[in-house]
Amino acid sequence: MKKINIGVFLLLLLLSISAFAGTPPDNVQVTFRKMYPKANDIAWSQDDGYYCANFVMNGFTKNVWFDTQGQWAMTQTDLVSLDRLTPIVYNAFTFSSYASWVVEDVTMVEFPKWQAILVIKVGQDNVDVKYQLFYTPKGILLKTRNVSYMHDILGPSTFFIN
Repeated sequence: MKKINIGVFLLLLLLSISAFAGTPPDNVQVTFRKMYPKANDIAWSQDDGYYCANFVMNGFTKNVWFDTQGQWAMTQTDLVSLDRLTPIVYNAFTFSSYASWVVEDVTMVEFPKWQAILVIKVGQDNVDVKYQLFYTPKGILLKTRNVSYMHDILGPSTFFIN
């Protein structure tokens, strides 16, 4: 009987698990292809019990989240800057108390049953303070979220989707 080095065995096991960890089940892939039939170069990942497809479409990075039953949970579109916002949301931000802060990112988040929201991530120069500002398409600030010392991903758990 051959002896197997336990370290090599564990490494192979870990590599095989991680290789399949991001591959979604067929029901998730079918739903995704119906929604985005022309999407290419999709990178799949798993986070907080959801499957996430990351790809670029029409020059925008998108992250599309699905639950394990293959139901669409949300789509994030990275708008990058304030220039992509509607005038209503742009004006609401520019008249807010965060207008003098540095805009780090702008994201549109769409849901199957709710209105879309726009999330503006802001910070301050030379200070480790960062916030996400959640706006409705009508420019109403729903909430702010301090993301200074946390991983600030906008996953479904951010919005209490179940």
